[in-house]
Amino acid sequence: MFLYNLSLQTPTAITASILGHFSGEKYQEIIVARQQCLELWRPNTTTGKITVVHSEDMFCRIRSIAAFRLTGGNRDYVVLGSDTGAIAIIEYDTKKCRFSVVQYHEFGRTGLRRLIAGQYVATDPRGRAVMVAAVERAKLVYIVSRDSEANVAIASPLEANRPHTVCFDVVGVDVGYENPVFAALEVSHEDGVEGKKKKLLVYYEVDLGLNHVVRKWSTEVPWTANRLIALPGGTDGPSGVLVCSEGQVEFRHIAGEPKVVTIPRRAIDAGAAPFIIASAVHRMKNAFFILAQGDLGDLYKISVDVTGESVEHVAIGYFDTITPASSIAILRAGFLFAATSAGGNHQLFQFENLGTEDEEEDQSKQEFELHKELASLALVDEVESISPVVSAQVHNLAEEDAPQIYALCGSRAQSALKIVRHGLEVSELAVSELPGTPTGVWALRKRSEDAVDEYIVVSFLDATLVLSVAEEVTEVTDSGLVGDSPTLCVHAMAGNGIVQVTPRAVRHVLADGRVREWRPPQNREISHAAANTRQVVVALARTGGHAVYFEMDEQMGALREHEDRLVAGSDATCLALAPVAAGRLGAPFVAVGCEDCTVRVFSLDPQRRLEAIGVQATADVACSVAVADQTETPVLYAGLRNGMLVRAAVDAMSGGLGDTRMRVVGTQAVRLRAGAQLGGAPTVLALSSAPWVSHVHGGRVQTTPLSYDALDDATGFVSEQCPQGGIVAVTGDTLRILAIERPDATFNYATIPLTHTPRAFVLHPESRHFAVIETDHTPASPDGSWASLVRVLNPFDGESTDVISLPPGEAAISAAHVRFAVNDAQTFLAVGCVRNMTLRPRACLSASIRMYRWIEGATRLELEHETPVDEIPQALVQFGGMLLVALGRALRLYDMGAKRLLQKAQTLVAPHTICALRVHPSAAERVFVADVQESVQLVTFNHTSRTFHAIVDDTMPRYITCMHVLDDGDTVVAGDKFGNLFALRAPEHVARALDADPSGAQLLSRQKTTSSISSAANHWDTPIHFHAGDIVTSLTTCALAPGARPVILYSTLLGALCASIPLVSRSDVDLFRTLELSIRSRAPPISGRDHTTYRSAFVPVRSVIDGDLCERFYALDHDTRQAIADDVGRSQQDIFKKLDDMRSLFAF
Repeated sequence: MFLYNLSLQTPTAITASILGHFSGEKYQEIIVARQQCLELWRPNTTTGKITVVHSEDMFCRIRSIAAFRLTGGNRDYVVLGSDTGAIAIIEYDTKKCRFSVVQYHEFGRTGLRRLIAGQYVATDPRGRAVMVAAVERAKLVYIVSRDSEANVAIASPLEANRPHTVCFDVVGVDVGYENPVFAALEVSHEDGVEGKKKKLLVYYEVDLGLNHVVRKWSTEVPWTANRLIALPGGTDGPSGVLVCSEGQVEFRHIAGEPKVVTIPRRAIDAGAAPFIIASAVHRMKNAFFILAQGDLGDLYKISVDVTGESVEHVAIGYFDTITPASSIAILRAGFLFAATSAGGNHQLFQFENLGTEDEEEDQSKQEFELHKELASLALVDEVESISPVVSAQVHNLAEEDAPQIYALCGSRAQSALKIVRHGLEVSELAVSELPGTPTGVWALRKRSEDAVDEYIVVSFLDATLVLSVAEEVTEVTDSGLVGDSPTLCVHAMAGNGIVQVTPRAVRHVLADGRVREWRPPQNREISHAAANTRQVVVALARTGGHAVYFEMDEQMGALREHEDRLVAGSDATCLALAPVAAGRLGAPFVAVGCEDCTVRVFSLDPQRRLEAIGVQATADVACSVAVADQTETPVLYAGLRNGMLVRAAVDAMSGGLGDTRMRVVGTQAVRLRAGAQLGGAPTVLALSSAPWVSHVHGGRVQTTPLSYDALDDATGFVSEQCPQGGIVAVTGDTLRILAIERPDATFNYATIPLTHTPRAFVLHPESRHFAVIETDHTPASPDGSWASLVRVLNPFDGESTDVISLPPGEAAISAAHVRFAVNDAQTFLAVGCVRNMTLRPRACLSASIRMYRWIEGATRLELEHETPVDEIPQALVQFGGMLLVALGRALRLYDMGAKRLLQKAQTLVAPHTICALRVHPSAAERVFVADVQESVQLVTFNHTSRTFHAIVDDTMPRYITCMHVLDDGDTVVAGDKFGNLFALRAPEHVARALDADPSGAQLLSRQKTTSSISSAANHWDTPIHFHAGDIVTSLTTCALAPGARPVILYSTLLGALCASIPLVSRSDVDLFRTLELSIRSRAPPISGRDHTTYRSAFVPVRSVIDGDLCERFYALDHDTRQAIADDVGRSQQDIFKKLDDMRSLFAF
């Protein structure tokens, strides 16, 4: 058993973000850390949209990041604190379009350890030093300078270690060009009594002359202090720091008097003292201000009044309220970026103002009225996030080609059910009715050199309609195009002319209004046509593949017919010309699709004009072809009648075809249109039963569906309202103008807001409604204060058809559907509830199981009865026509009764606490039991003795978070709290014995009995083990593409979606293992983390190939790729094709 693990979506939570000029340009950029991924984002200050420029997997746990710039430089560098036990200084290489390591220095062991530095990273504002600190004891300072070649250089670290000292935060203090100073929040726990410990603000000074670090100054701060904010210094401000603690902000500096200000509280919740969780300092000319965010999401504006070099007054006032963020940043262009990690989308706001007119009065208030809507900010863009993912399921409720992922995510006010679809999100800009059903549509520029399209040309069966593109779409009659005939092709030509091809003529409309026509021979019609700015090719119907070639005559300023005819040998079904490249007089070849299931390439070079130079056999007749310059060589696309899209590379010199790729994009014939622009890059539209777009992203060509209805025809469209490129399409009798807002996002999301934090959900198979249980604990109230409800949700329109609120203090924690044997026709919803539950220790005042009956077409719930239980019902599942409940360590079996559930059996089976139950897919007597600490057990039920017995258990303690039983029934895939993904398989002799005796009596007779719980004599085999890097929250098996093999799909807490693809061929296993080993040695991760060690964080990796590492092959330079290809024994194109197939055939 081998798996190929592939990330479909990187973690969506942002744990840290920094602002800077990382490309060395004038515009500001944002670098965000997403668990193990580092990404460069670029806000467009004109459109207000965020674009992901580059994303790279570091294959490590990113703990902190900071930015610095060398004195006199124009580029910011990134300091990476991680679990590598090393410091890495990274820059963004604009030539290679990727991150590269500038400096790297190891100082400790790998892993997340409290004594190893990397948890905190701080930089000197003048770019002269970097401090890397650990949670306890260790602090290292690196002096940063330039070497003889003006590159970044770091010296050996200077230690500022302090034993038995816990660090809470570190910042670089702005002291101008004096010796660098770093401030730290510390608590010493050496020989201290709990009530007498002190929290200190400590200054560490780096003596650049003596190359030494000294503990310069310390002062006591409030015990609840949690964050430091460094103020501008030198000529820009007073220097020093703001110490943020519970309910207050205090100015502290070695040379100034403390100034304390109270953080205003909400008038509706004045008893809750806020904590500052994020902050940003914005410098203006001769001034600065601070925006700080409280733990409830409220933004506060902090002003510091300075006289000379001393602080006279610190004021704080309520500014606005947004989603609680992990970090915020203020851009000079007037935008505020807020990154979230605990729920909600990442947001970009534009400043409407910097506060109210009565700012001084507002800053003197101790309470404030919450803004119902944004008052000082305006939301301009959002980047979707599904973090934290509580649970996820895969269904195809919409009956689309690919299934949808339904994820419970967020917490409290940011809770939601998100429907995740593979595809680019499309927005409608305009929809217009047409007088008939069109057969084609084109966007037309008045002159070939224009930047925007002037006309939209719509062809019908017997007419052509020309529309003008402006603020409104209106019909045009003076364009020079004929309107009483259908149009096969229309294009702007060099010399300010337009060519229109109809079945009866090739019409060249000149700039002065004159029209030159070419008509086909008598009794012949034009069946297909293709054109660019200098060439036209038309195919004649029923001539065995004869086509006529025209090109622009520079002297005449008109099209000139060539005497020679193109002869394809079979009737042409489609034609395609590439756009004219800069500096060339025409496209070098024309592609012709033929009835004999071939696509032929003919040269247009003057030396070999109309000579056949390439041929590609296809599985069906090509009904459409297109050519695009998306890579170093032209790319030829062929859309087949059977719904398959074929892509091949065209040799620019010989015209030969190679590197063929195929994928199914629908069930109907594929119609292709080239020339669309997506983010300024060439794009090909593929239209079948669903629309697809083939574009370049991340350095490679990707074919991605559009999350939109099927389109009859579409083409690229550029206007002043859509400068980055949109799509004009026809479907039915409507004309639609569409835009792809975020081409870098391969998933789109539909969000259904919830009231409380979701805990679990189940789907009714007939009504296709979800039953969602939501539960929140109120921390400000006494222990045991809970709010909970059961919601019935229609996922198609997002409406709640029923909401049942539980009594105050009661919480729903588990749910399952069950059909009892006594009444198999009725489906019940079982909900496990507790009352006044405490988390530490985990106990409750009372517990019960509520049974709900589905009514009104399974769209509402009705309480049948409630059964009290003596333990917390952590897990529920249908088992043998009854309800199996996990109560602490015990399994209890219930049958349905008239007024309550009837207990049928109970057995203690788990060492600690059962957290999940899964029933065997075929054997009704077996159930898989997950323990919170002791892995998974295979348990059988003896109907005679009414007892459960553990048959197989694990030799290793595992803290299970989720599990899924594979179809073979002998293997369970599970995840634990430490980010491991593994498979447990029953030994063969156990599987054979259980098949012969389902009760497991033979195995139990050989099992040794202990005092209380039977310790199984049989233990799991572990064929699969892999460190995923994040807590796995859900697991399932499903096919992600039509006709594809099932894969193991799992989600993680921070929002990643990954697929583990089974490898069934030994040749594939050998190829990918060799490729993985070669990339590990020749192109290791730039973070410095050893890849094998990372994927073997707790247990050595076993039988899993890291597809994310293999896909680094795309981003490597040619020489490195060739060296790796030599190691593998394949060509680069073979490796590219294999990597593409693994993603396109089995995943996204």
